[in-house]
Parts: sequence; C-alpha cells; structure tokens
Amino acid sequence: MKYYIIAGEASGDLHGSNLIKEIKHLDPAASIRAWGGDLMKDAGASLVKHYRDLAFMGFLEVIKNLPTILQNIKFCKQDIEAWQPDVLVLIDYPGFNLRIAKWAMSQGIAVHYYIAPKAWAWNTGRIKAMRRVIDKRYVIFPFEVSFFAKHQMSAEYVGNPILEEIDRSLQRFHDQKCWDVDLTDELGAPLGVGELADSSHVVLLMPGSRKNEVRSLLPNFVAAARKFDAQSMCVVAGAPGLDAAYYQEILAEAVLAGRLSQGDVDSVKVYFGATYHLLMQLGGGELIGPIKSRLQNRGLALVASGTATLETALLGVPQVVAYRVNGFTYFMAKRLVNLRWVSLVNILLNRGLLEEHLQDISPEGLSIALTQLSNNKSNIKAGYQELRDLLVMPNGSSASDGVVRGILRQMS
Repeated sequence: MKYYIIAGEASGDLHGSNLIKEIKHLDPAASIRAWGGDLMKDAGASLVKHYRDLAFMGFLEVIKNLPTILQNIKFCKQDIEAWQPDVLVLIDYPGFNLRIAKWAMSQGIAVHYYIAPKAWAWNTGRIKAMRRVIDKRYVIFPFEVSFFAKHQMSAEYVGNPILEEIDRSLQRFHDQKCWDVDLTDELGAPLGVGELADSSHVVLLMPGSRKNEVRSLLPNFVAAARKFDAQSMCVVAGAPGLDAAYYQEILAEAVLAGRLSQGDVDSVKVYFGATYHLLMQLGGGELIGPIKSRLQNRGLALVASGTATLETALLGVPQVVAYRVNGFTYFMAKRLVNLRWVSLVNILLNRGLLEEHLQDISPEGLSIALTQLSNNKSNIKAGYQELRDLLVMPNGSSASDGVVRGILRQMS
C-alpha cells in the first residue's frame, strides 16, 4: 500500500518515524512518501519537504509567511496528485493539514488523522470541517474520545506516543548497559560532564524547538537557574533543526546586553539528540524502572509549554512551565483558547500541579518558582504517577501499533 504522511514539526517527525517503523513491520510492502524531518527519512520514508520549512508559530509569523504557506499547500496537493497514494496520514499540524484533508477528500483519497486537531482547546470552528473531511481520527488523550463523541464524531484512543518513545529509549539504554555512568547521549557515549556531579543542582532547560521560542526563553531560563543557585549547572536540551552556533549566538547577545554574566554562560552545556536520556538520568526513576545515574533526583527543569512538559513529567523531572509570545499573539490567544491551563500535564490532570508562567517570565519569578519546586518534589512526583496511569494502554500496545492497525482495518 502507498502511504503519504505529513508532519510539520519536530514532535510530529518523532511520532511519524515510529509510525513508519510500525508500517514497515505490519505492511512490509509499503511505499511511504512524507513531509517531516530527518527521523522520518531515517525510518524509511522518501522525504518531500523538511519541517524546518513549514514551522511558523504565532499569528504574526503566519501572516508574514502566508505566501510561503500557500505555496507549500499548492505544491503538496500537486505532489499527492502525482503520486496517487492509497491513504493520506496526517500528524497534528492542523492549520496546514486540515486544508490538505479537505482537498484530499474531494479527490477520493482516504484521510486518517493521527493526533487529531485539539478543537477542545481552541478554534472550535474546525469541528464541522473535521467531521466532513476525515475518515478516521486517532487521539492521544483519553478525554478526547468523549469530546469528539459530543460532536457526533468517532475517535479512537491509541495511547500516547510519548510513552512509546520512552519505552524505545529505555530499551536502547538497557541494551547498551548505560546505567551508573555520567550523562550519556542517545548512543550511550558519555557526554563528558562529570563536573556536573560537583554542582549543587542541575537545571535542565527546554526552551522550545523553534528559533523564536529559544531566543525569547533561553536567556531568562539561564538567569533564573543561576539566581536559584549560583553554583548550578544549566543543561540545555538542543532542539532538532537548530545547531550549537545558534544557542551560542543567543547567549553571547545576552552577555552584551547585560542580561547574563560570562560565568552564567560558562555554566551552560547544550546537548543534541539526548533529551530523553537527560531526563531519565536527572529524574527519580520511579516511573520507568531502576535508575543508577549519579545525578538521580538532582534535576529540576524549566520547560517551554508544549509536548516537552509531558515528556518531562513522564520521565520524572520536577518542572516549572513558562512561555512568552509577542503581544498581538497573546491578545488573540486569550480570546480564542478555551483552557484554564496551558501545560498538557495540568490539562490532563485537570488541576494546577505545575506552576505556569505566561508572558511574565522574569528570572526573579522563575527562580522563586524553582525554589518552591525543589521543596515540593514529593507532591509533583505523585502527580506524575497519576498522569502515567491515566495515559497507559491497558493492553500495553503502542500508539503507532494502534494507528497502523486502524488504517489496515479501514483499508482492507
């Protein structure tokens, strides 16, 4: 069978890569063409466009790049029409993907949507379109099934793909016998940060995956961590699609502007391709099995609102959530978003387990939040366990397995 898959962000690339691996396992003769990233390409898809050329965040950024977005939509339709897939699999990225879904349905192409648009959060006007242009919806939060049912749409909860990726990472880690070492990367090689063991705290900084997010958040995250503990080390989980030079440029600008000292910058270490391993080794380990990291229970995190908050929670690192956008985007979001909280952890638990700092992300406020967090670890970790119990599938199946089996059932 011929699959055409579209993912427009780093998280979609990750989940898409696992989906492709499962397709190849359950449908060995599959042919896969995709929009995504390096992970999807490495998993075996023929990559048409990289998500780096697609990821525009915020109202102003979308408006500014509207000609590029429209050209991408036109090109995508042409490419799908030329390739004639049996099924179109869309992963999140609703602004783009729903437009493609509407066109594909008119062409008689089956449309399966994995990580269905979060109409429960904002833009409920999408609900009618979703009812018309999607053949099957796969959701990753249990409450979404009842939400869509209220709007006369069926949806299948397949589990959360983050749990799937955690299991894959743990298996690689165990196979490589990487426990009881200094921090290691995804391949098990030591990161060479033994001096972290001498630090009072290790603060993991996750300032987003887009350039504008990192530029907005990183200097404040570093300043907050150092105000919290002047001897702390700041470990940055480098985003796919960015490079070390970009992080260095932002930090150098912050020094010139007097926002950071050179000592603050010297405390920062940026690692790529190691996010889950950093989280595993800085967390408590109770959620994922025996951990023997020398830095076990030593980590706290400052995390940009988004998927990373859920990853951090499921790997057991206490966190403070923060985010800032331009004033116009915030003004519009306040009127469109139907949520009390912004972090997925708080949304899923339906309570404010994590402290959230939106727009006001001053180092002073974030440092106070880190101090409070360091004194409240037991409550945070109890909430994390509740979260994991909520998301795990009773039969232990993965999200990718559920999606691919759903596609194969529908297409048979």
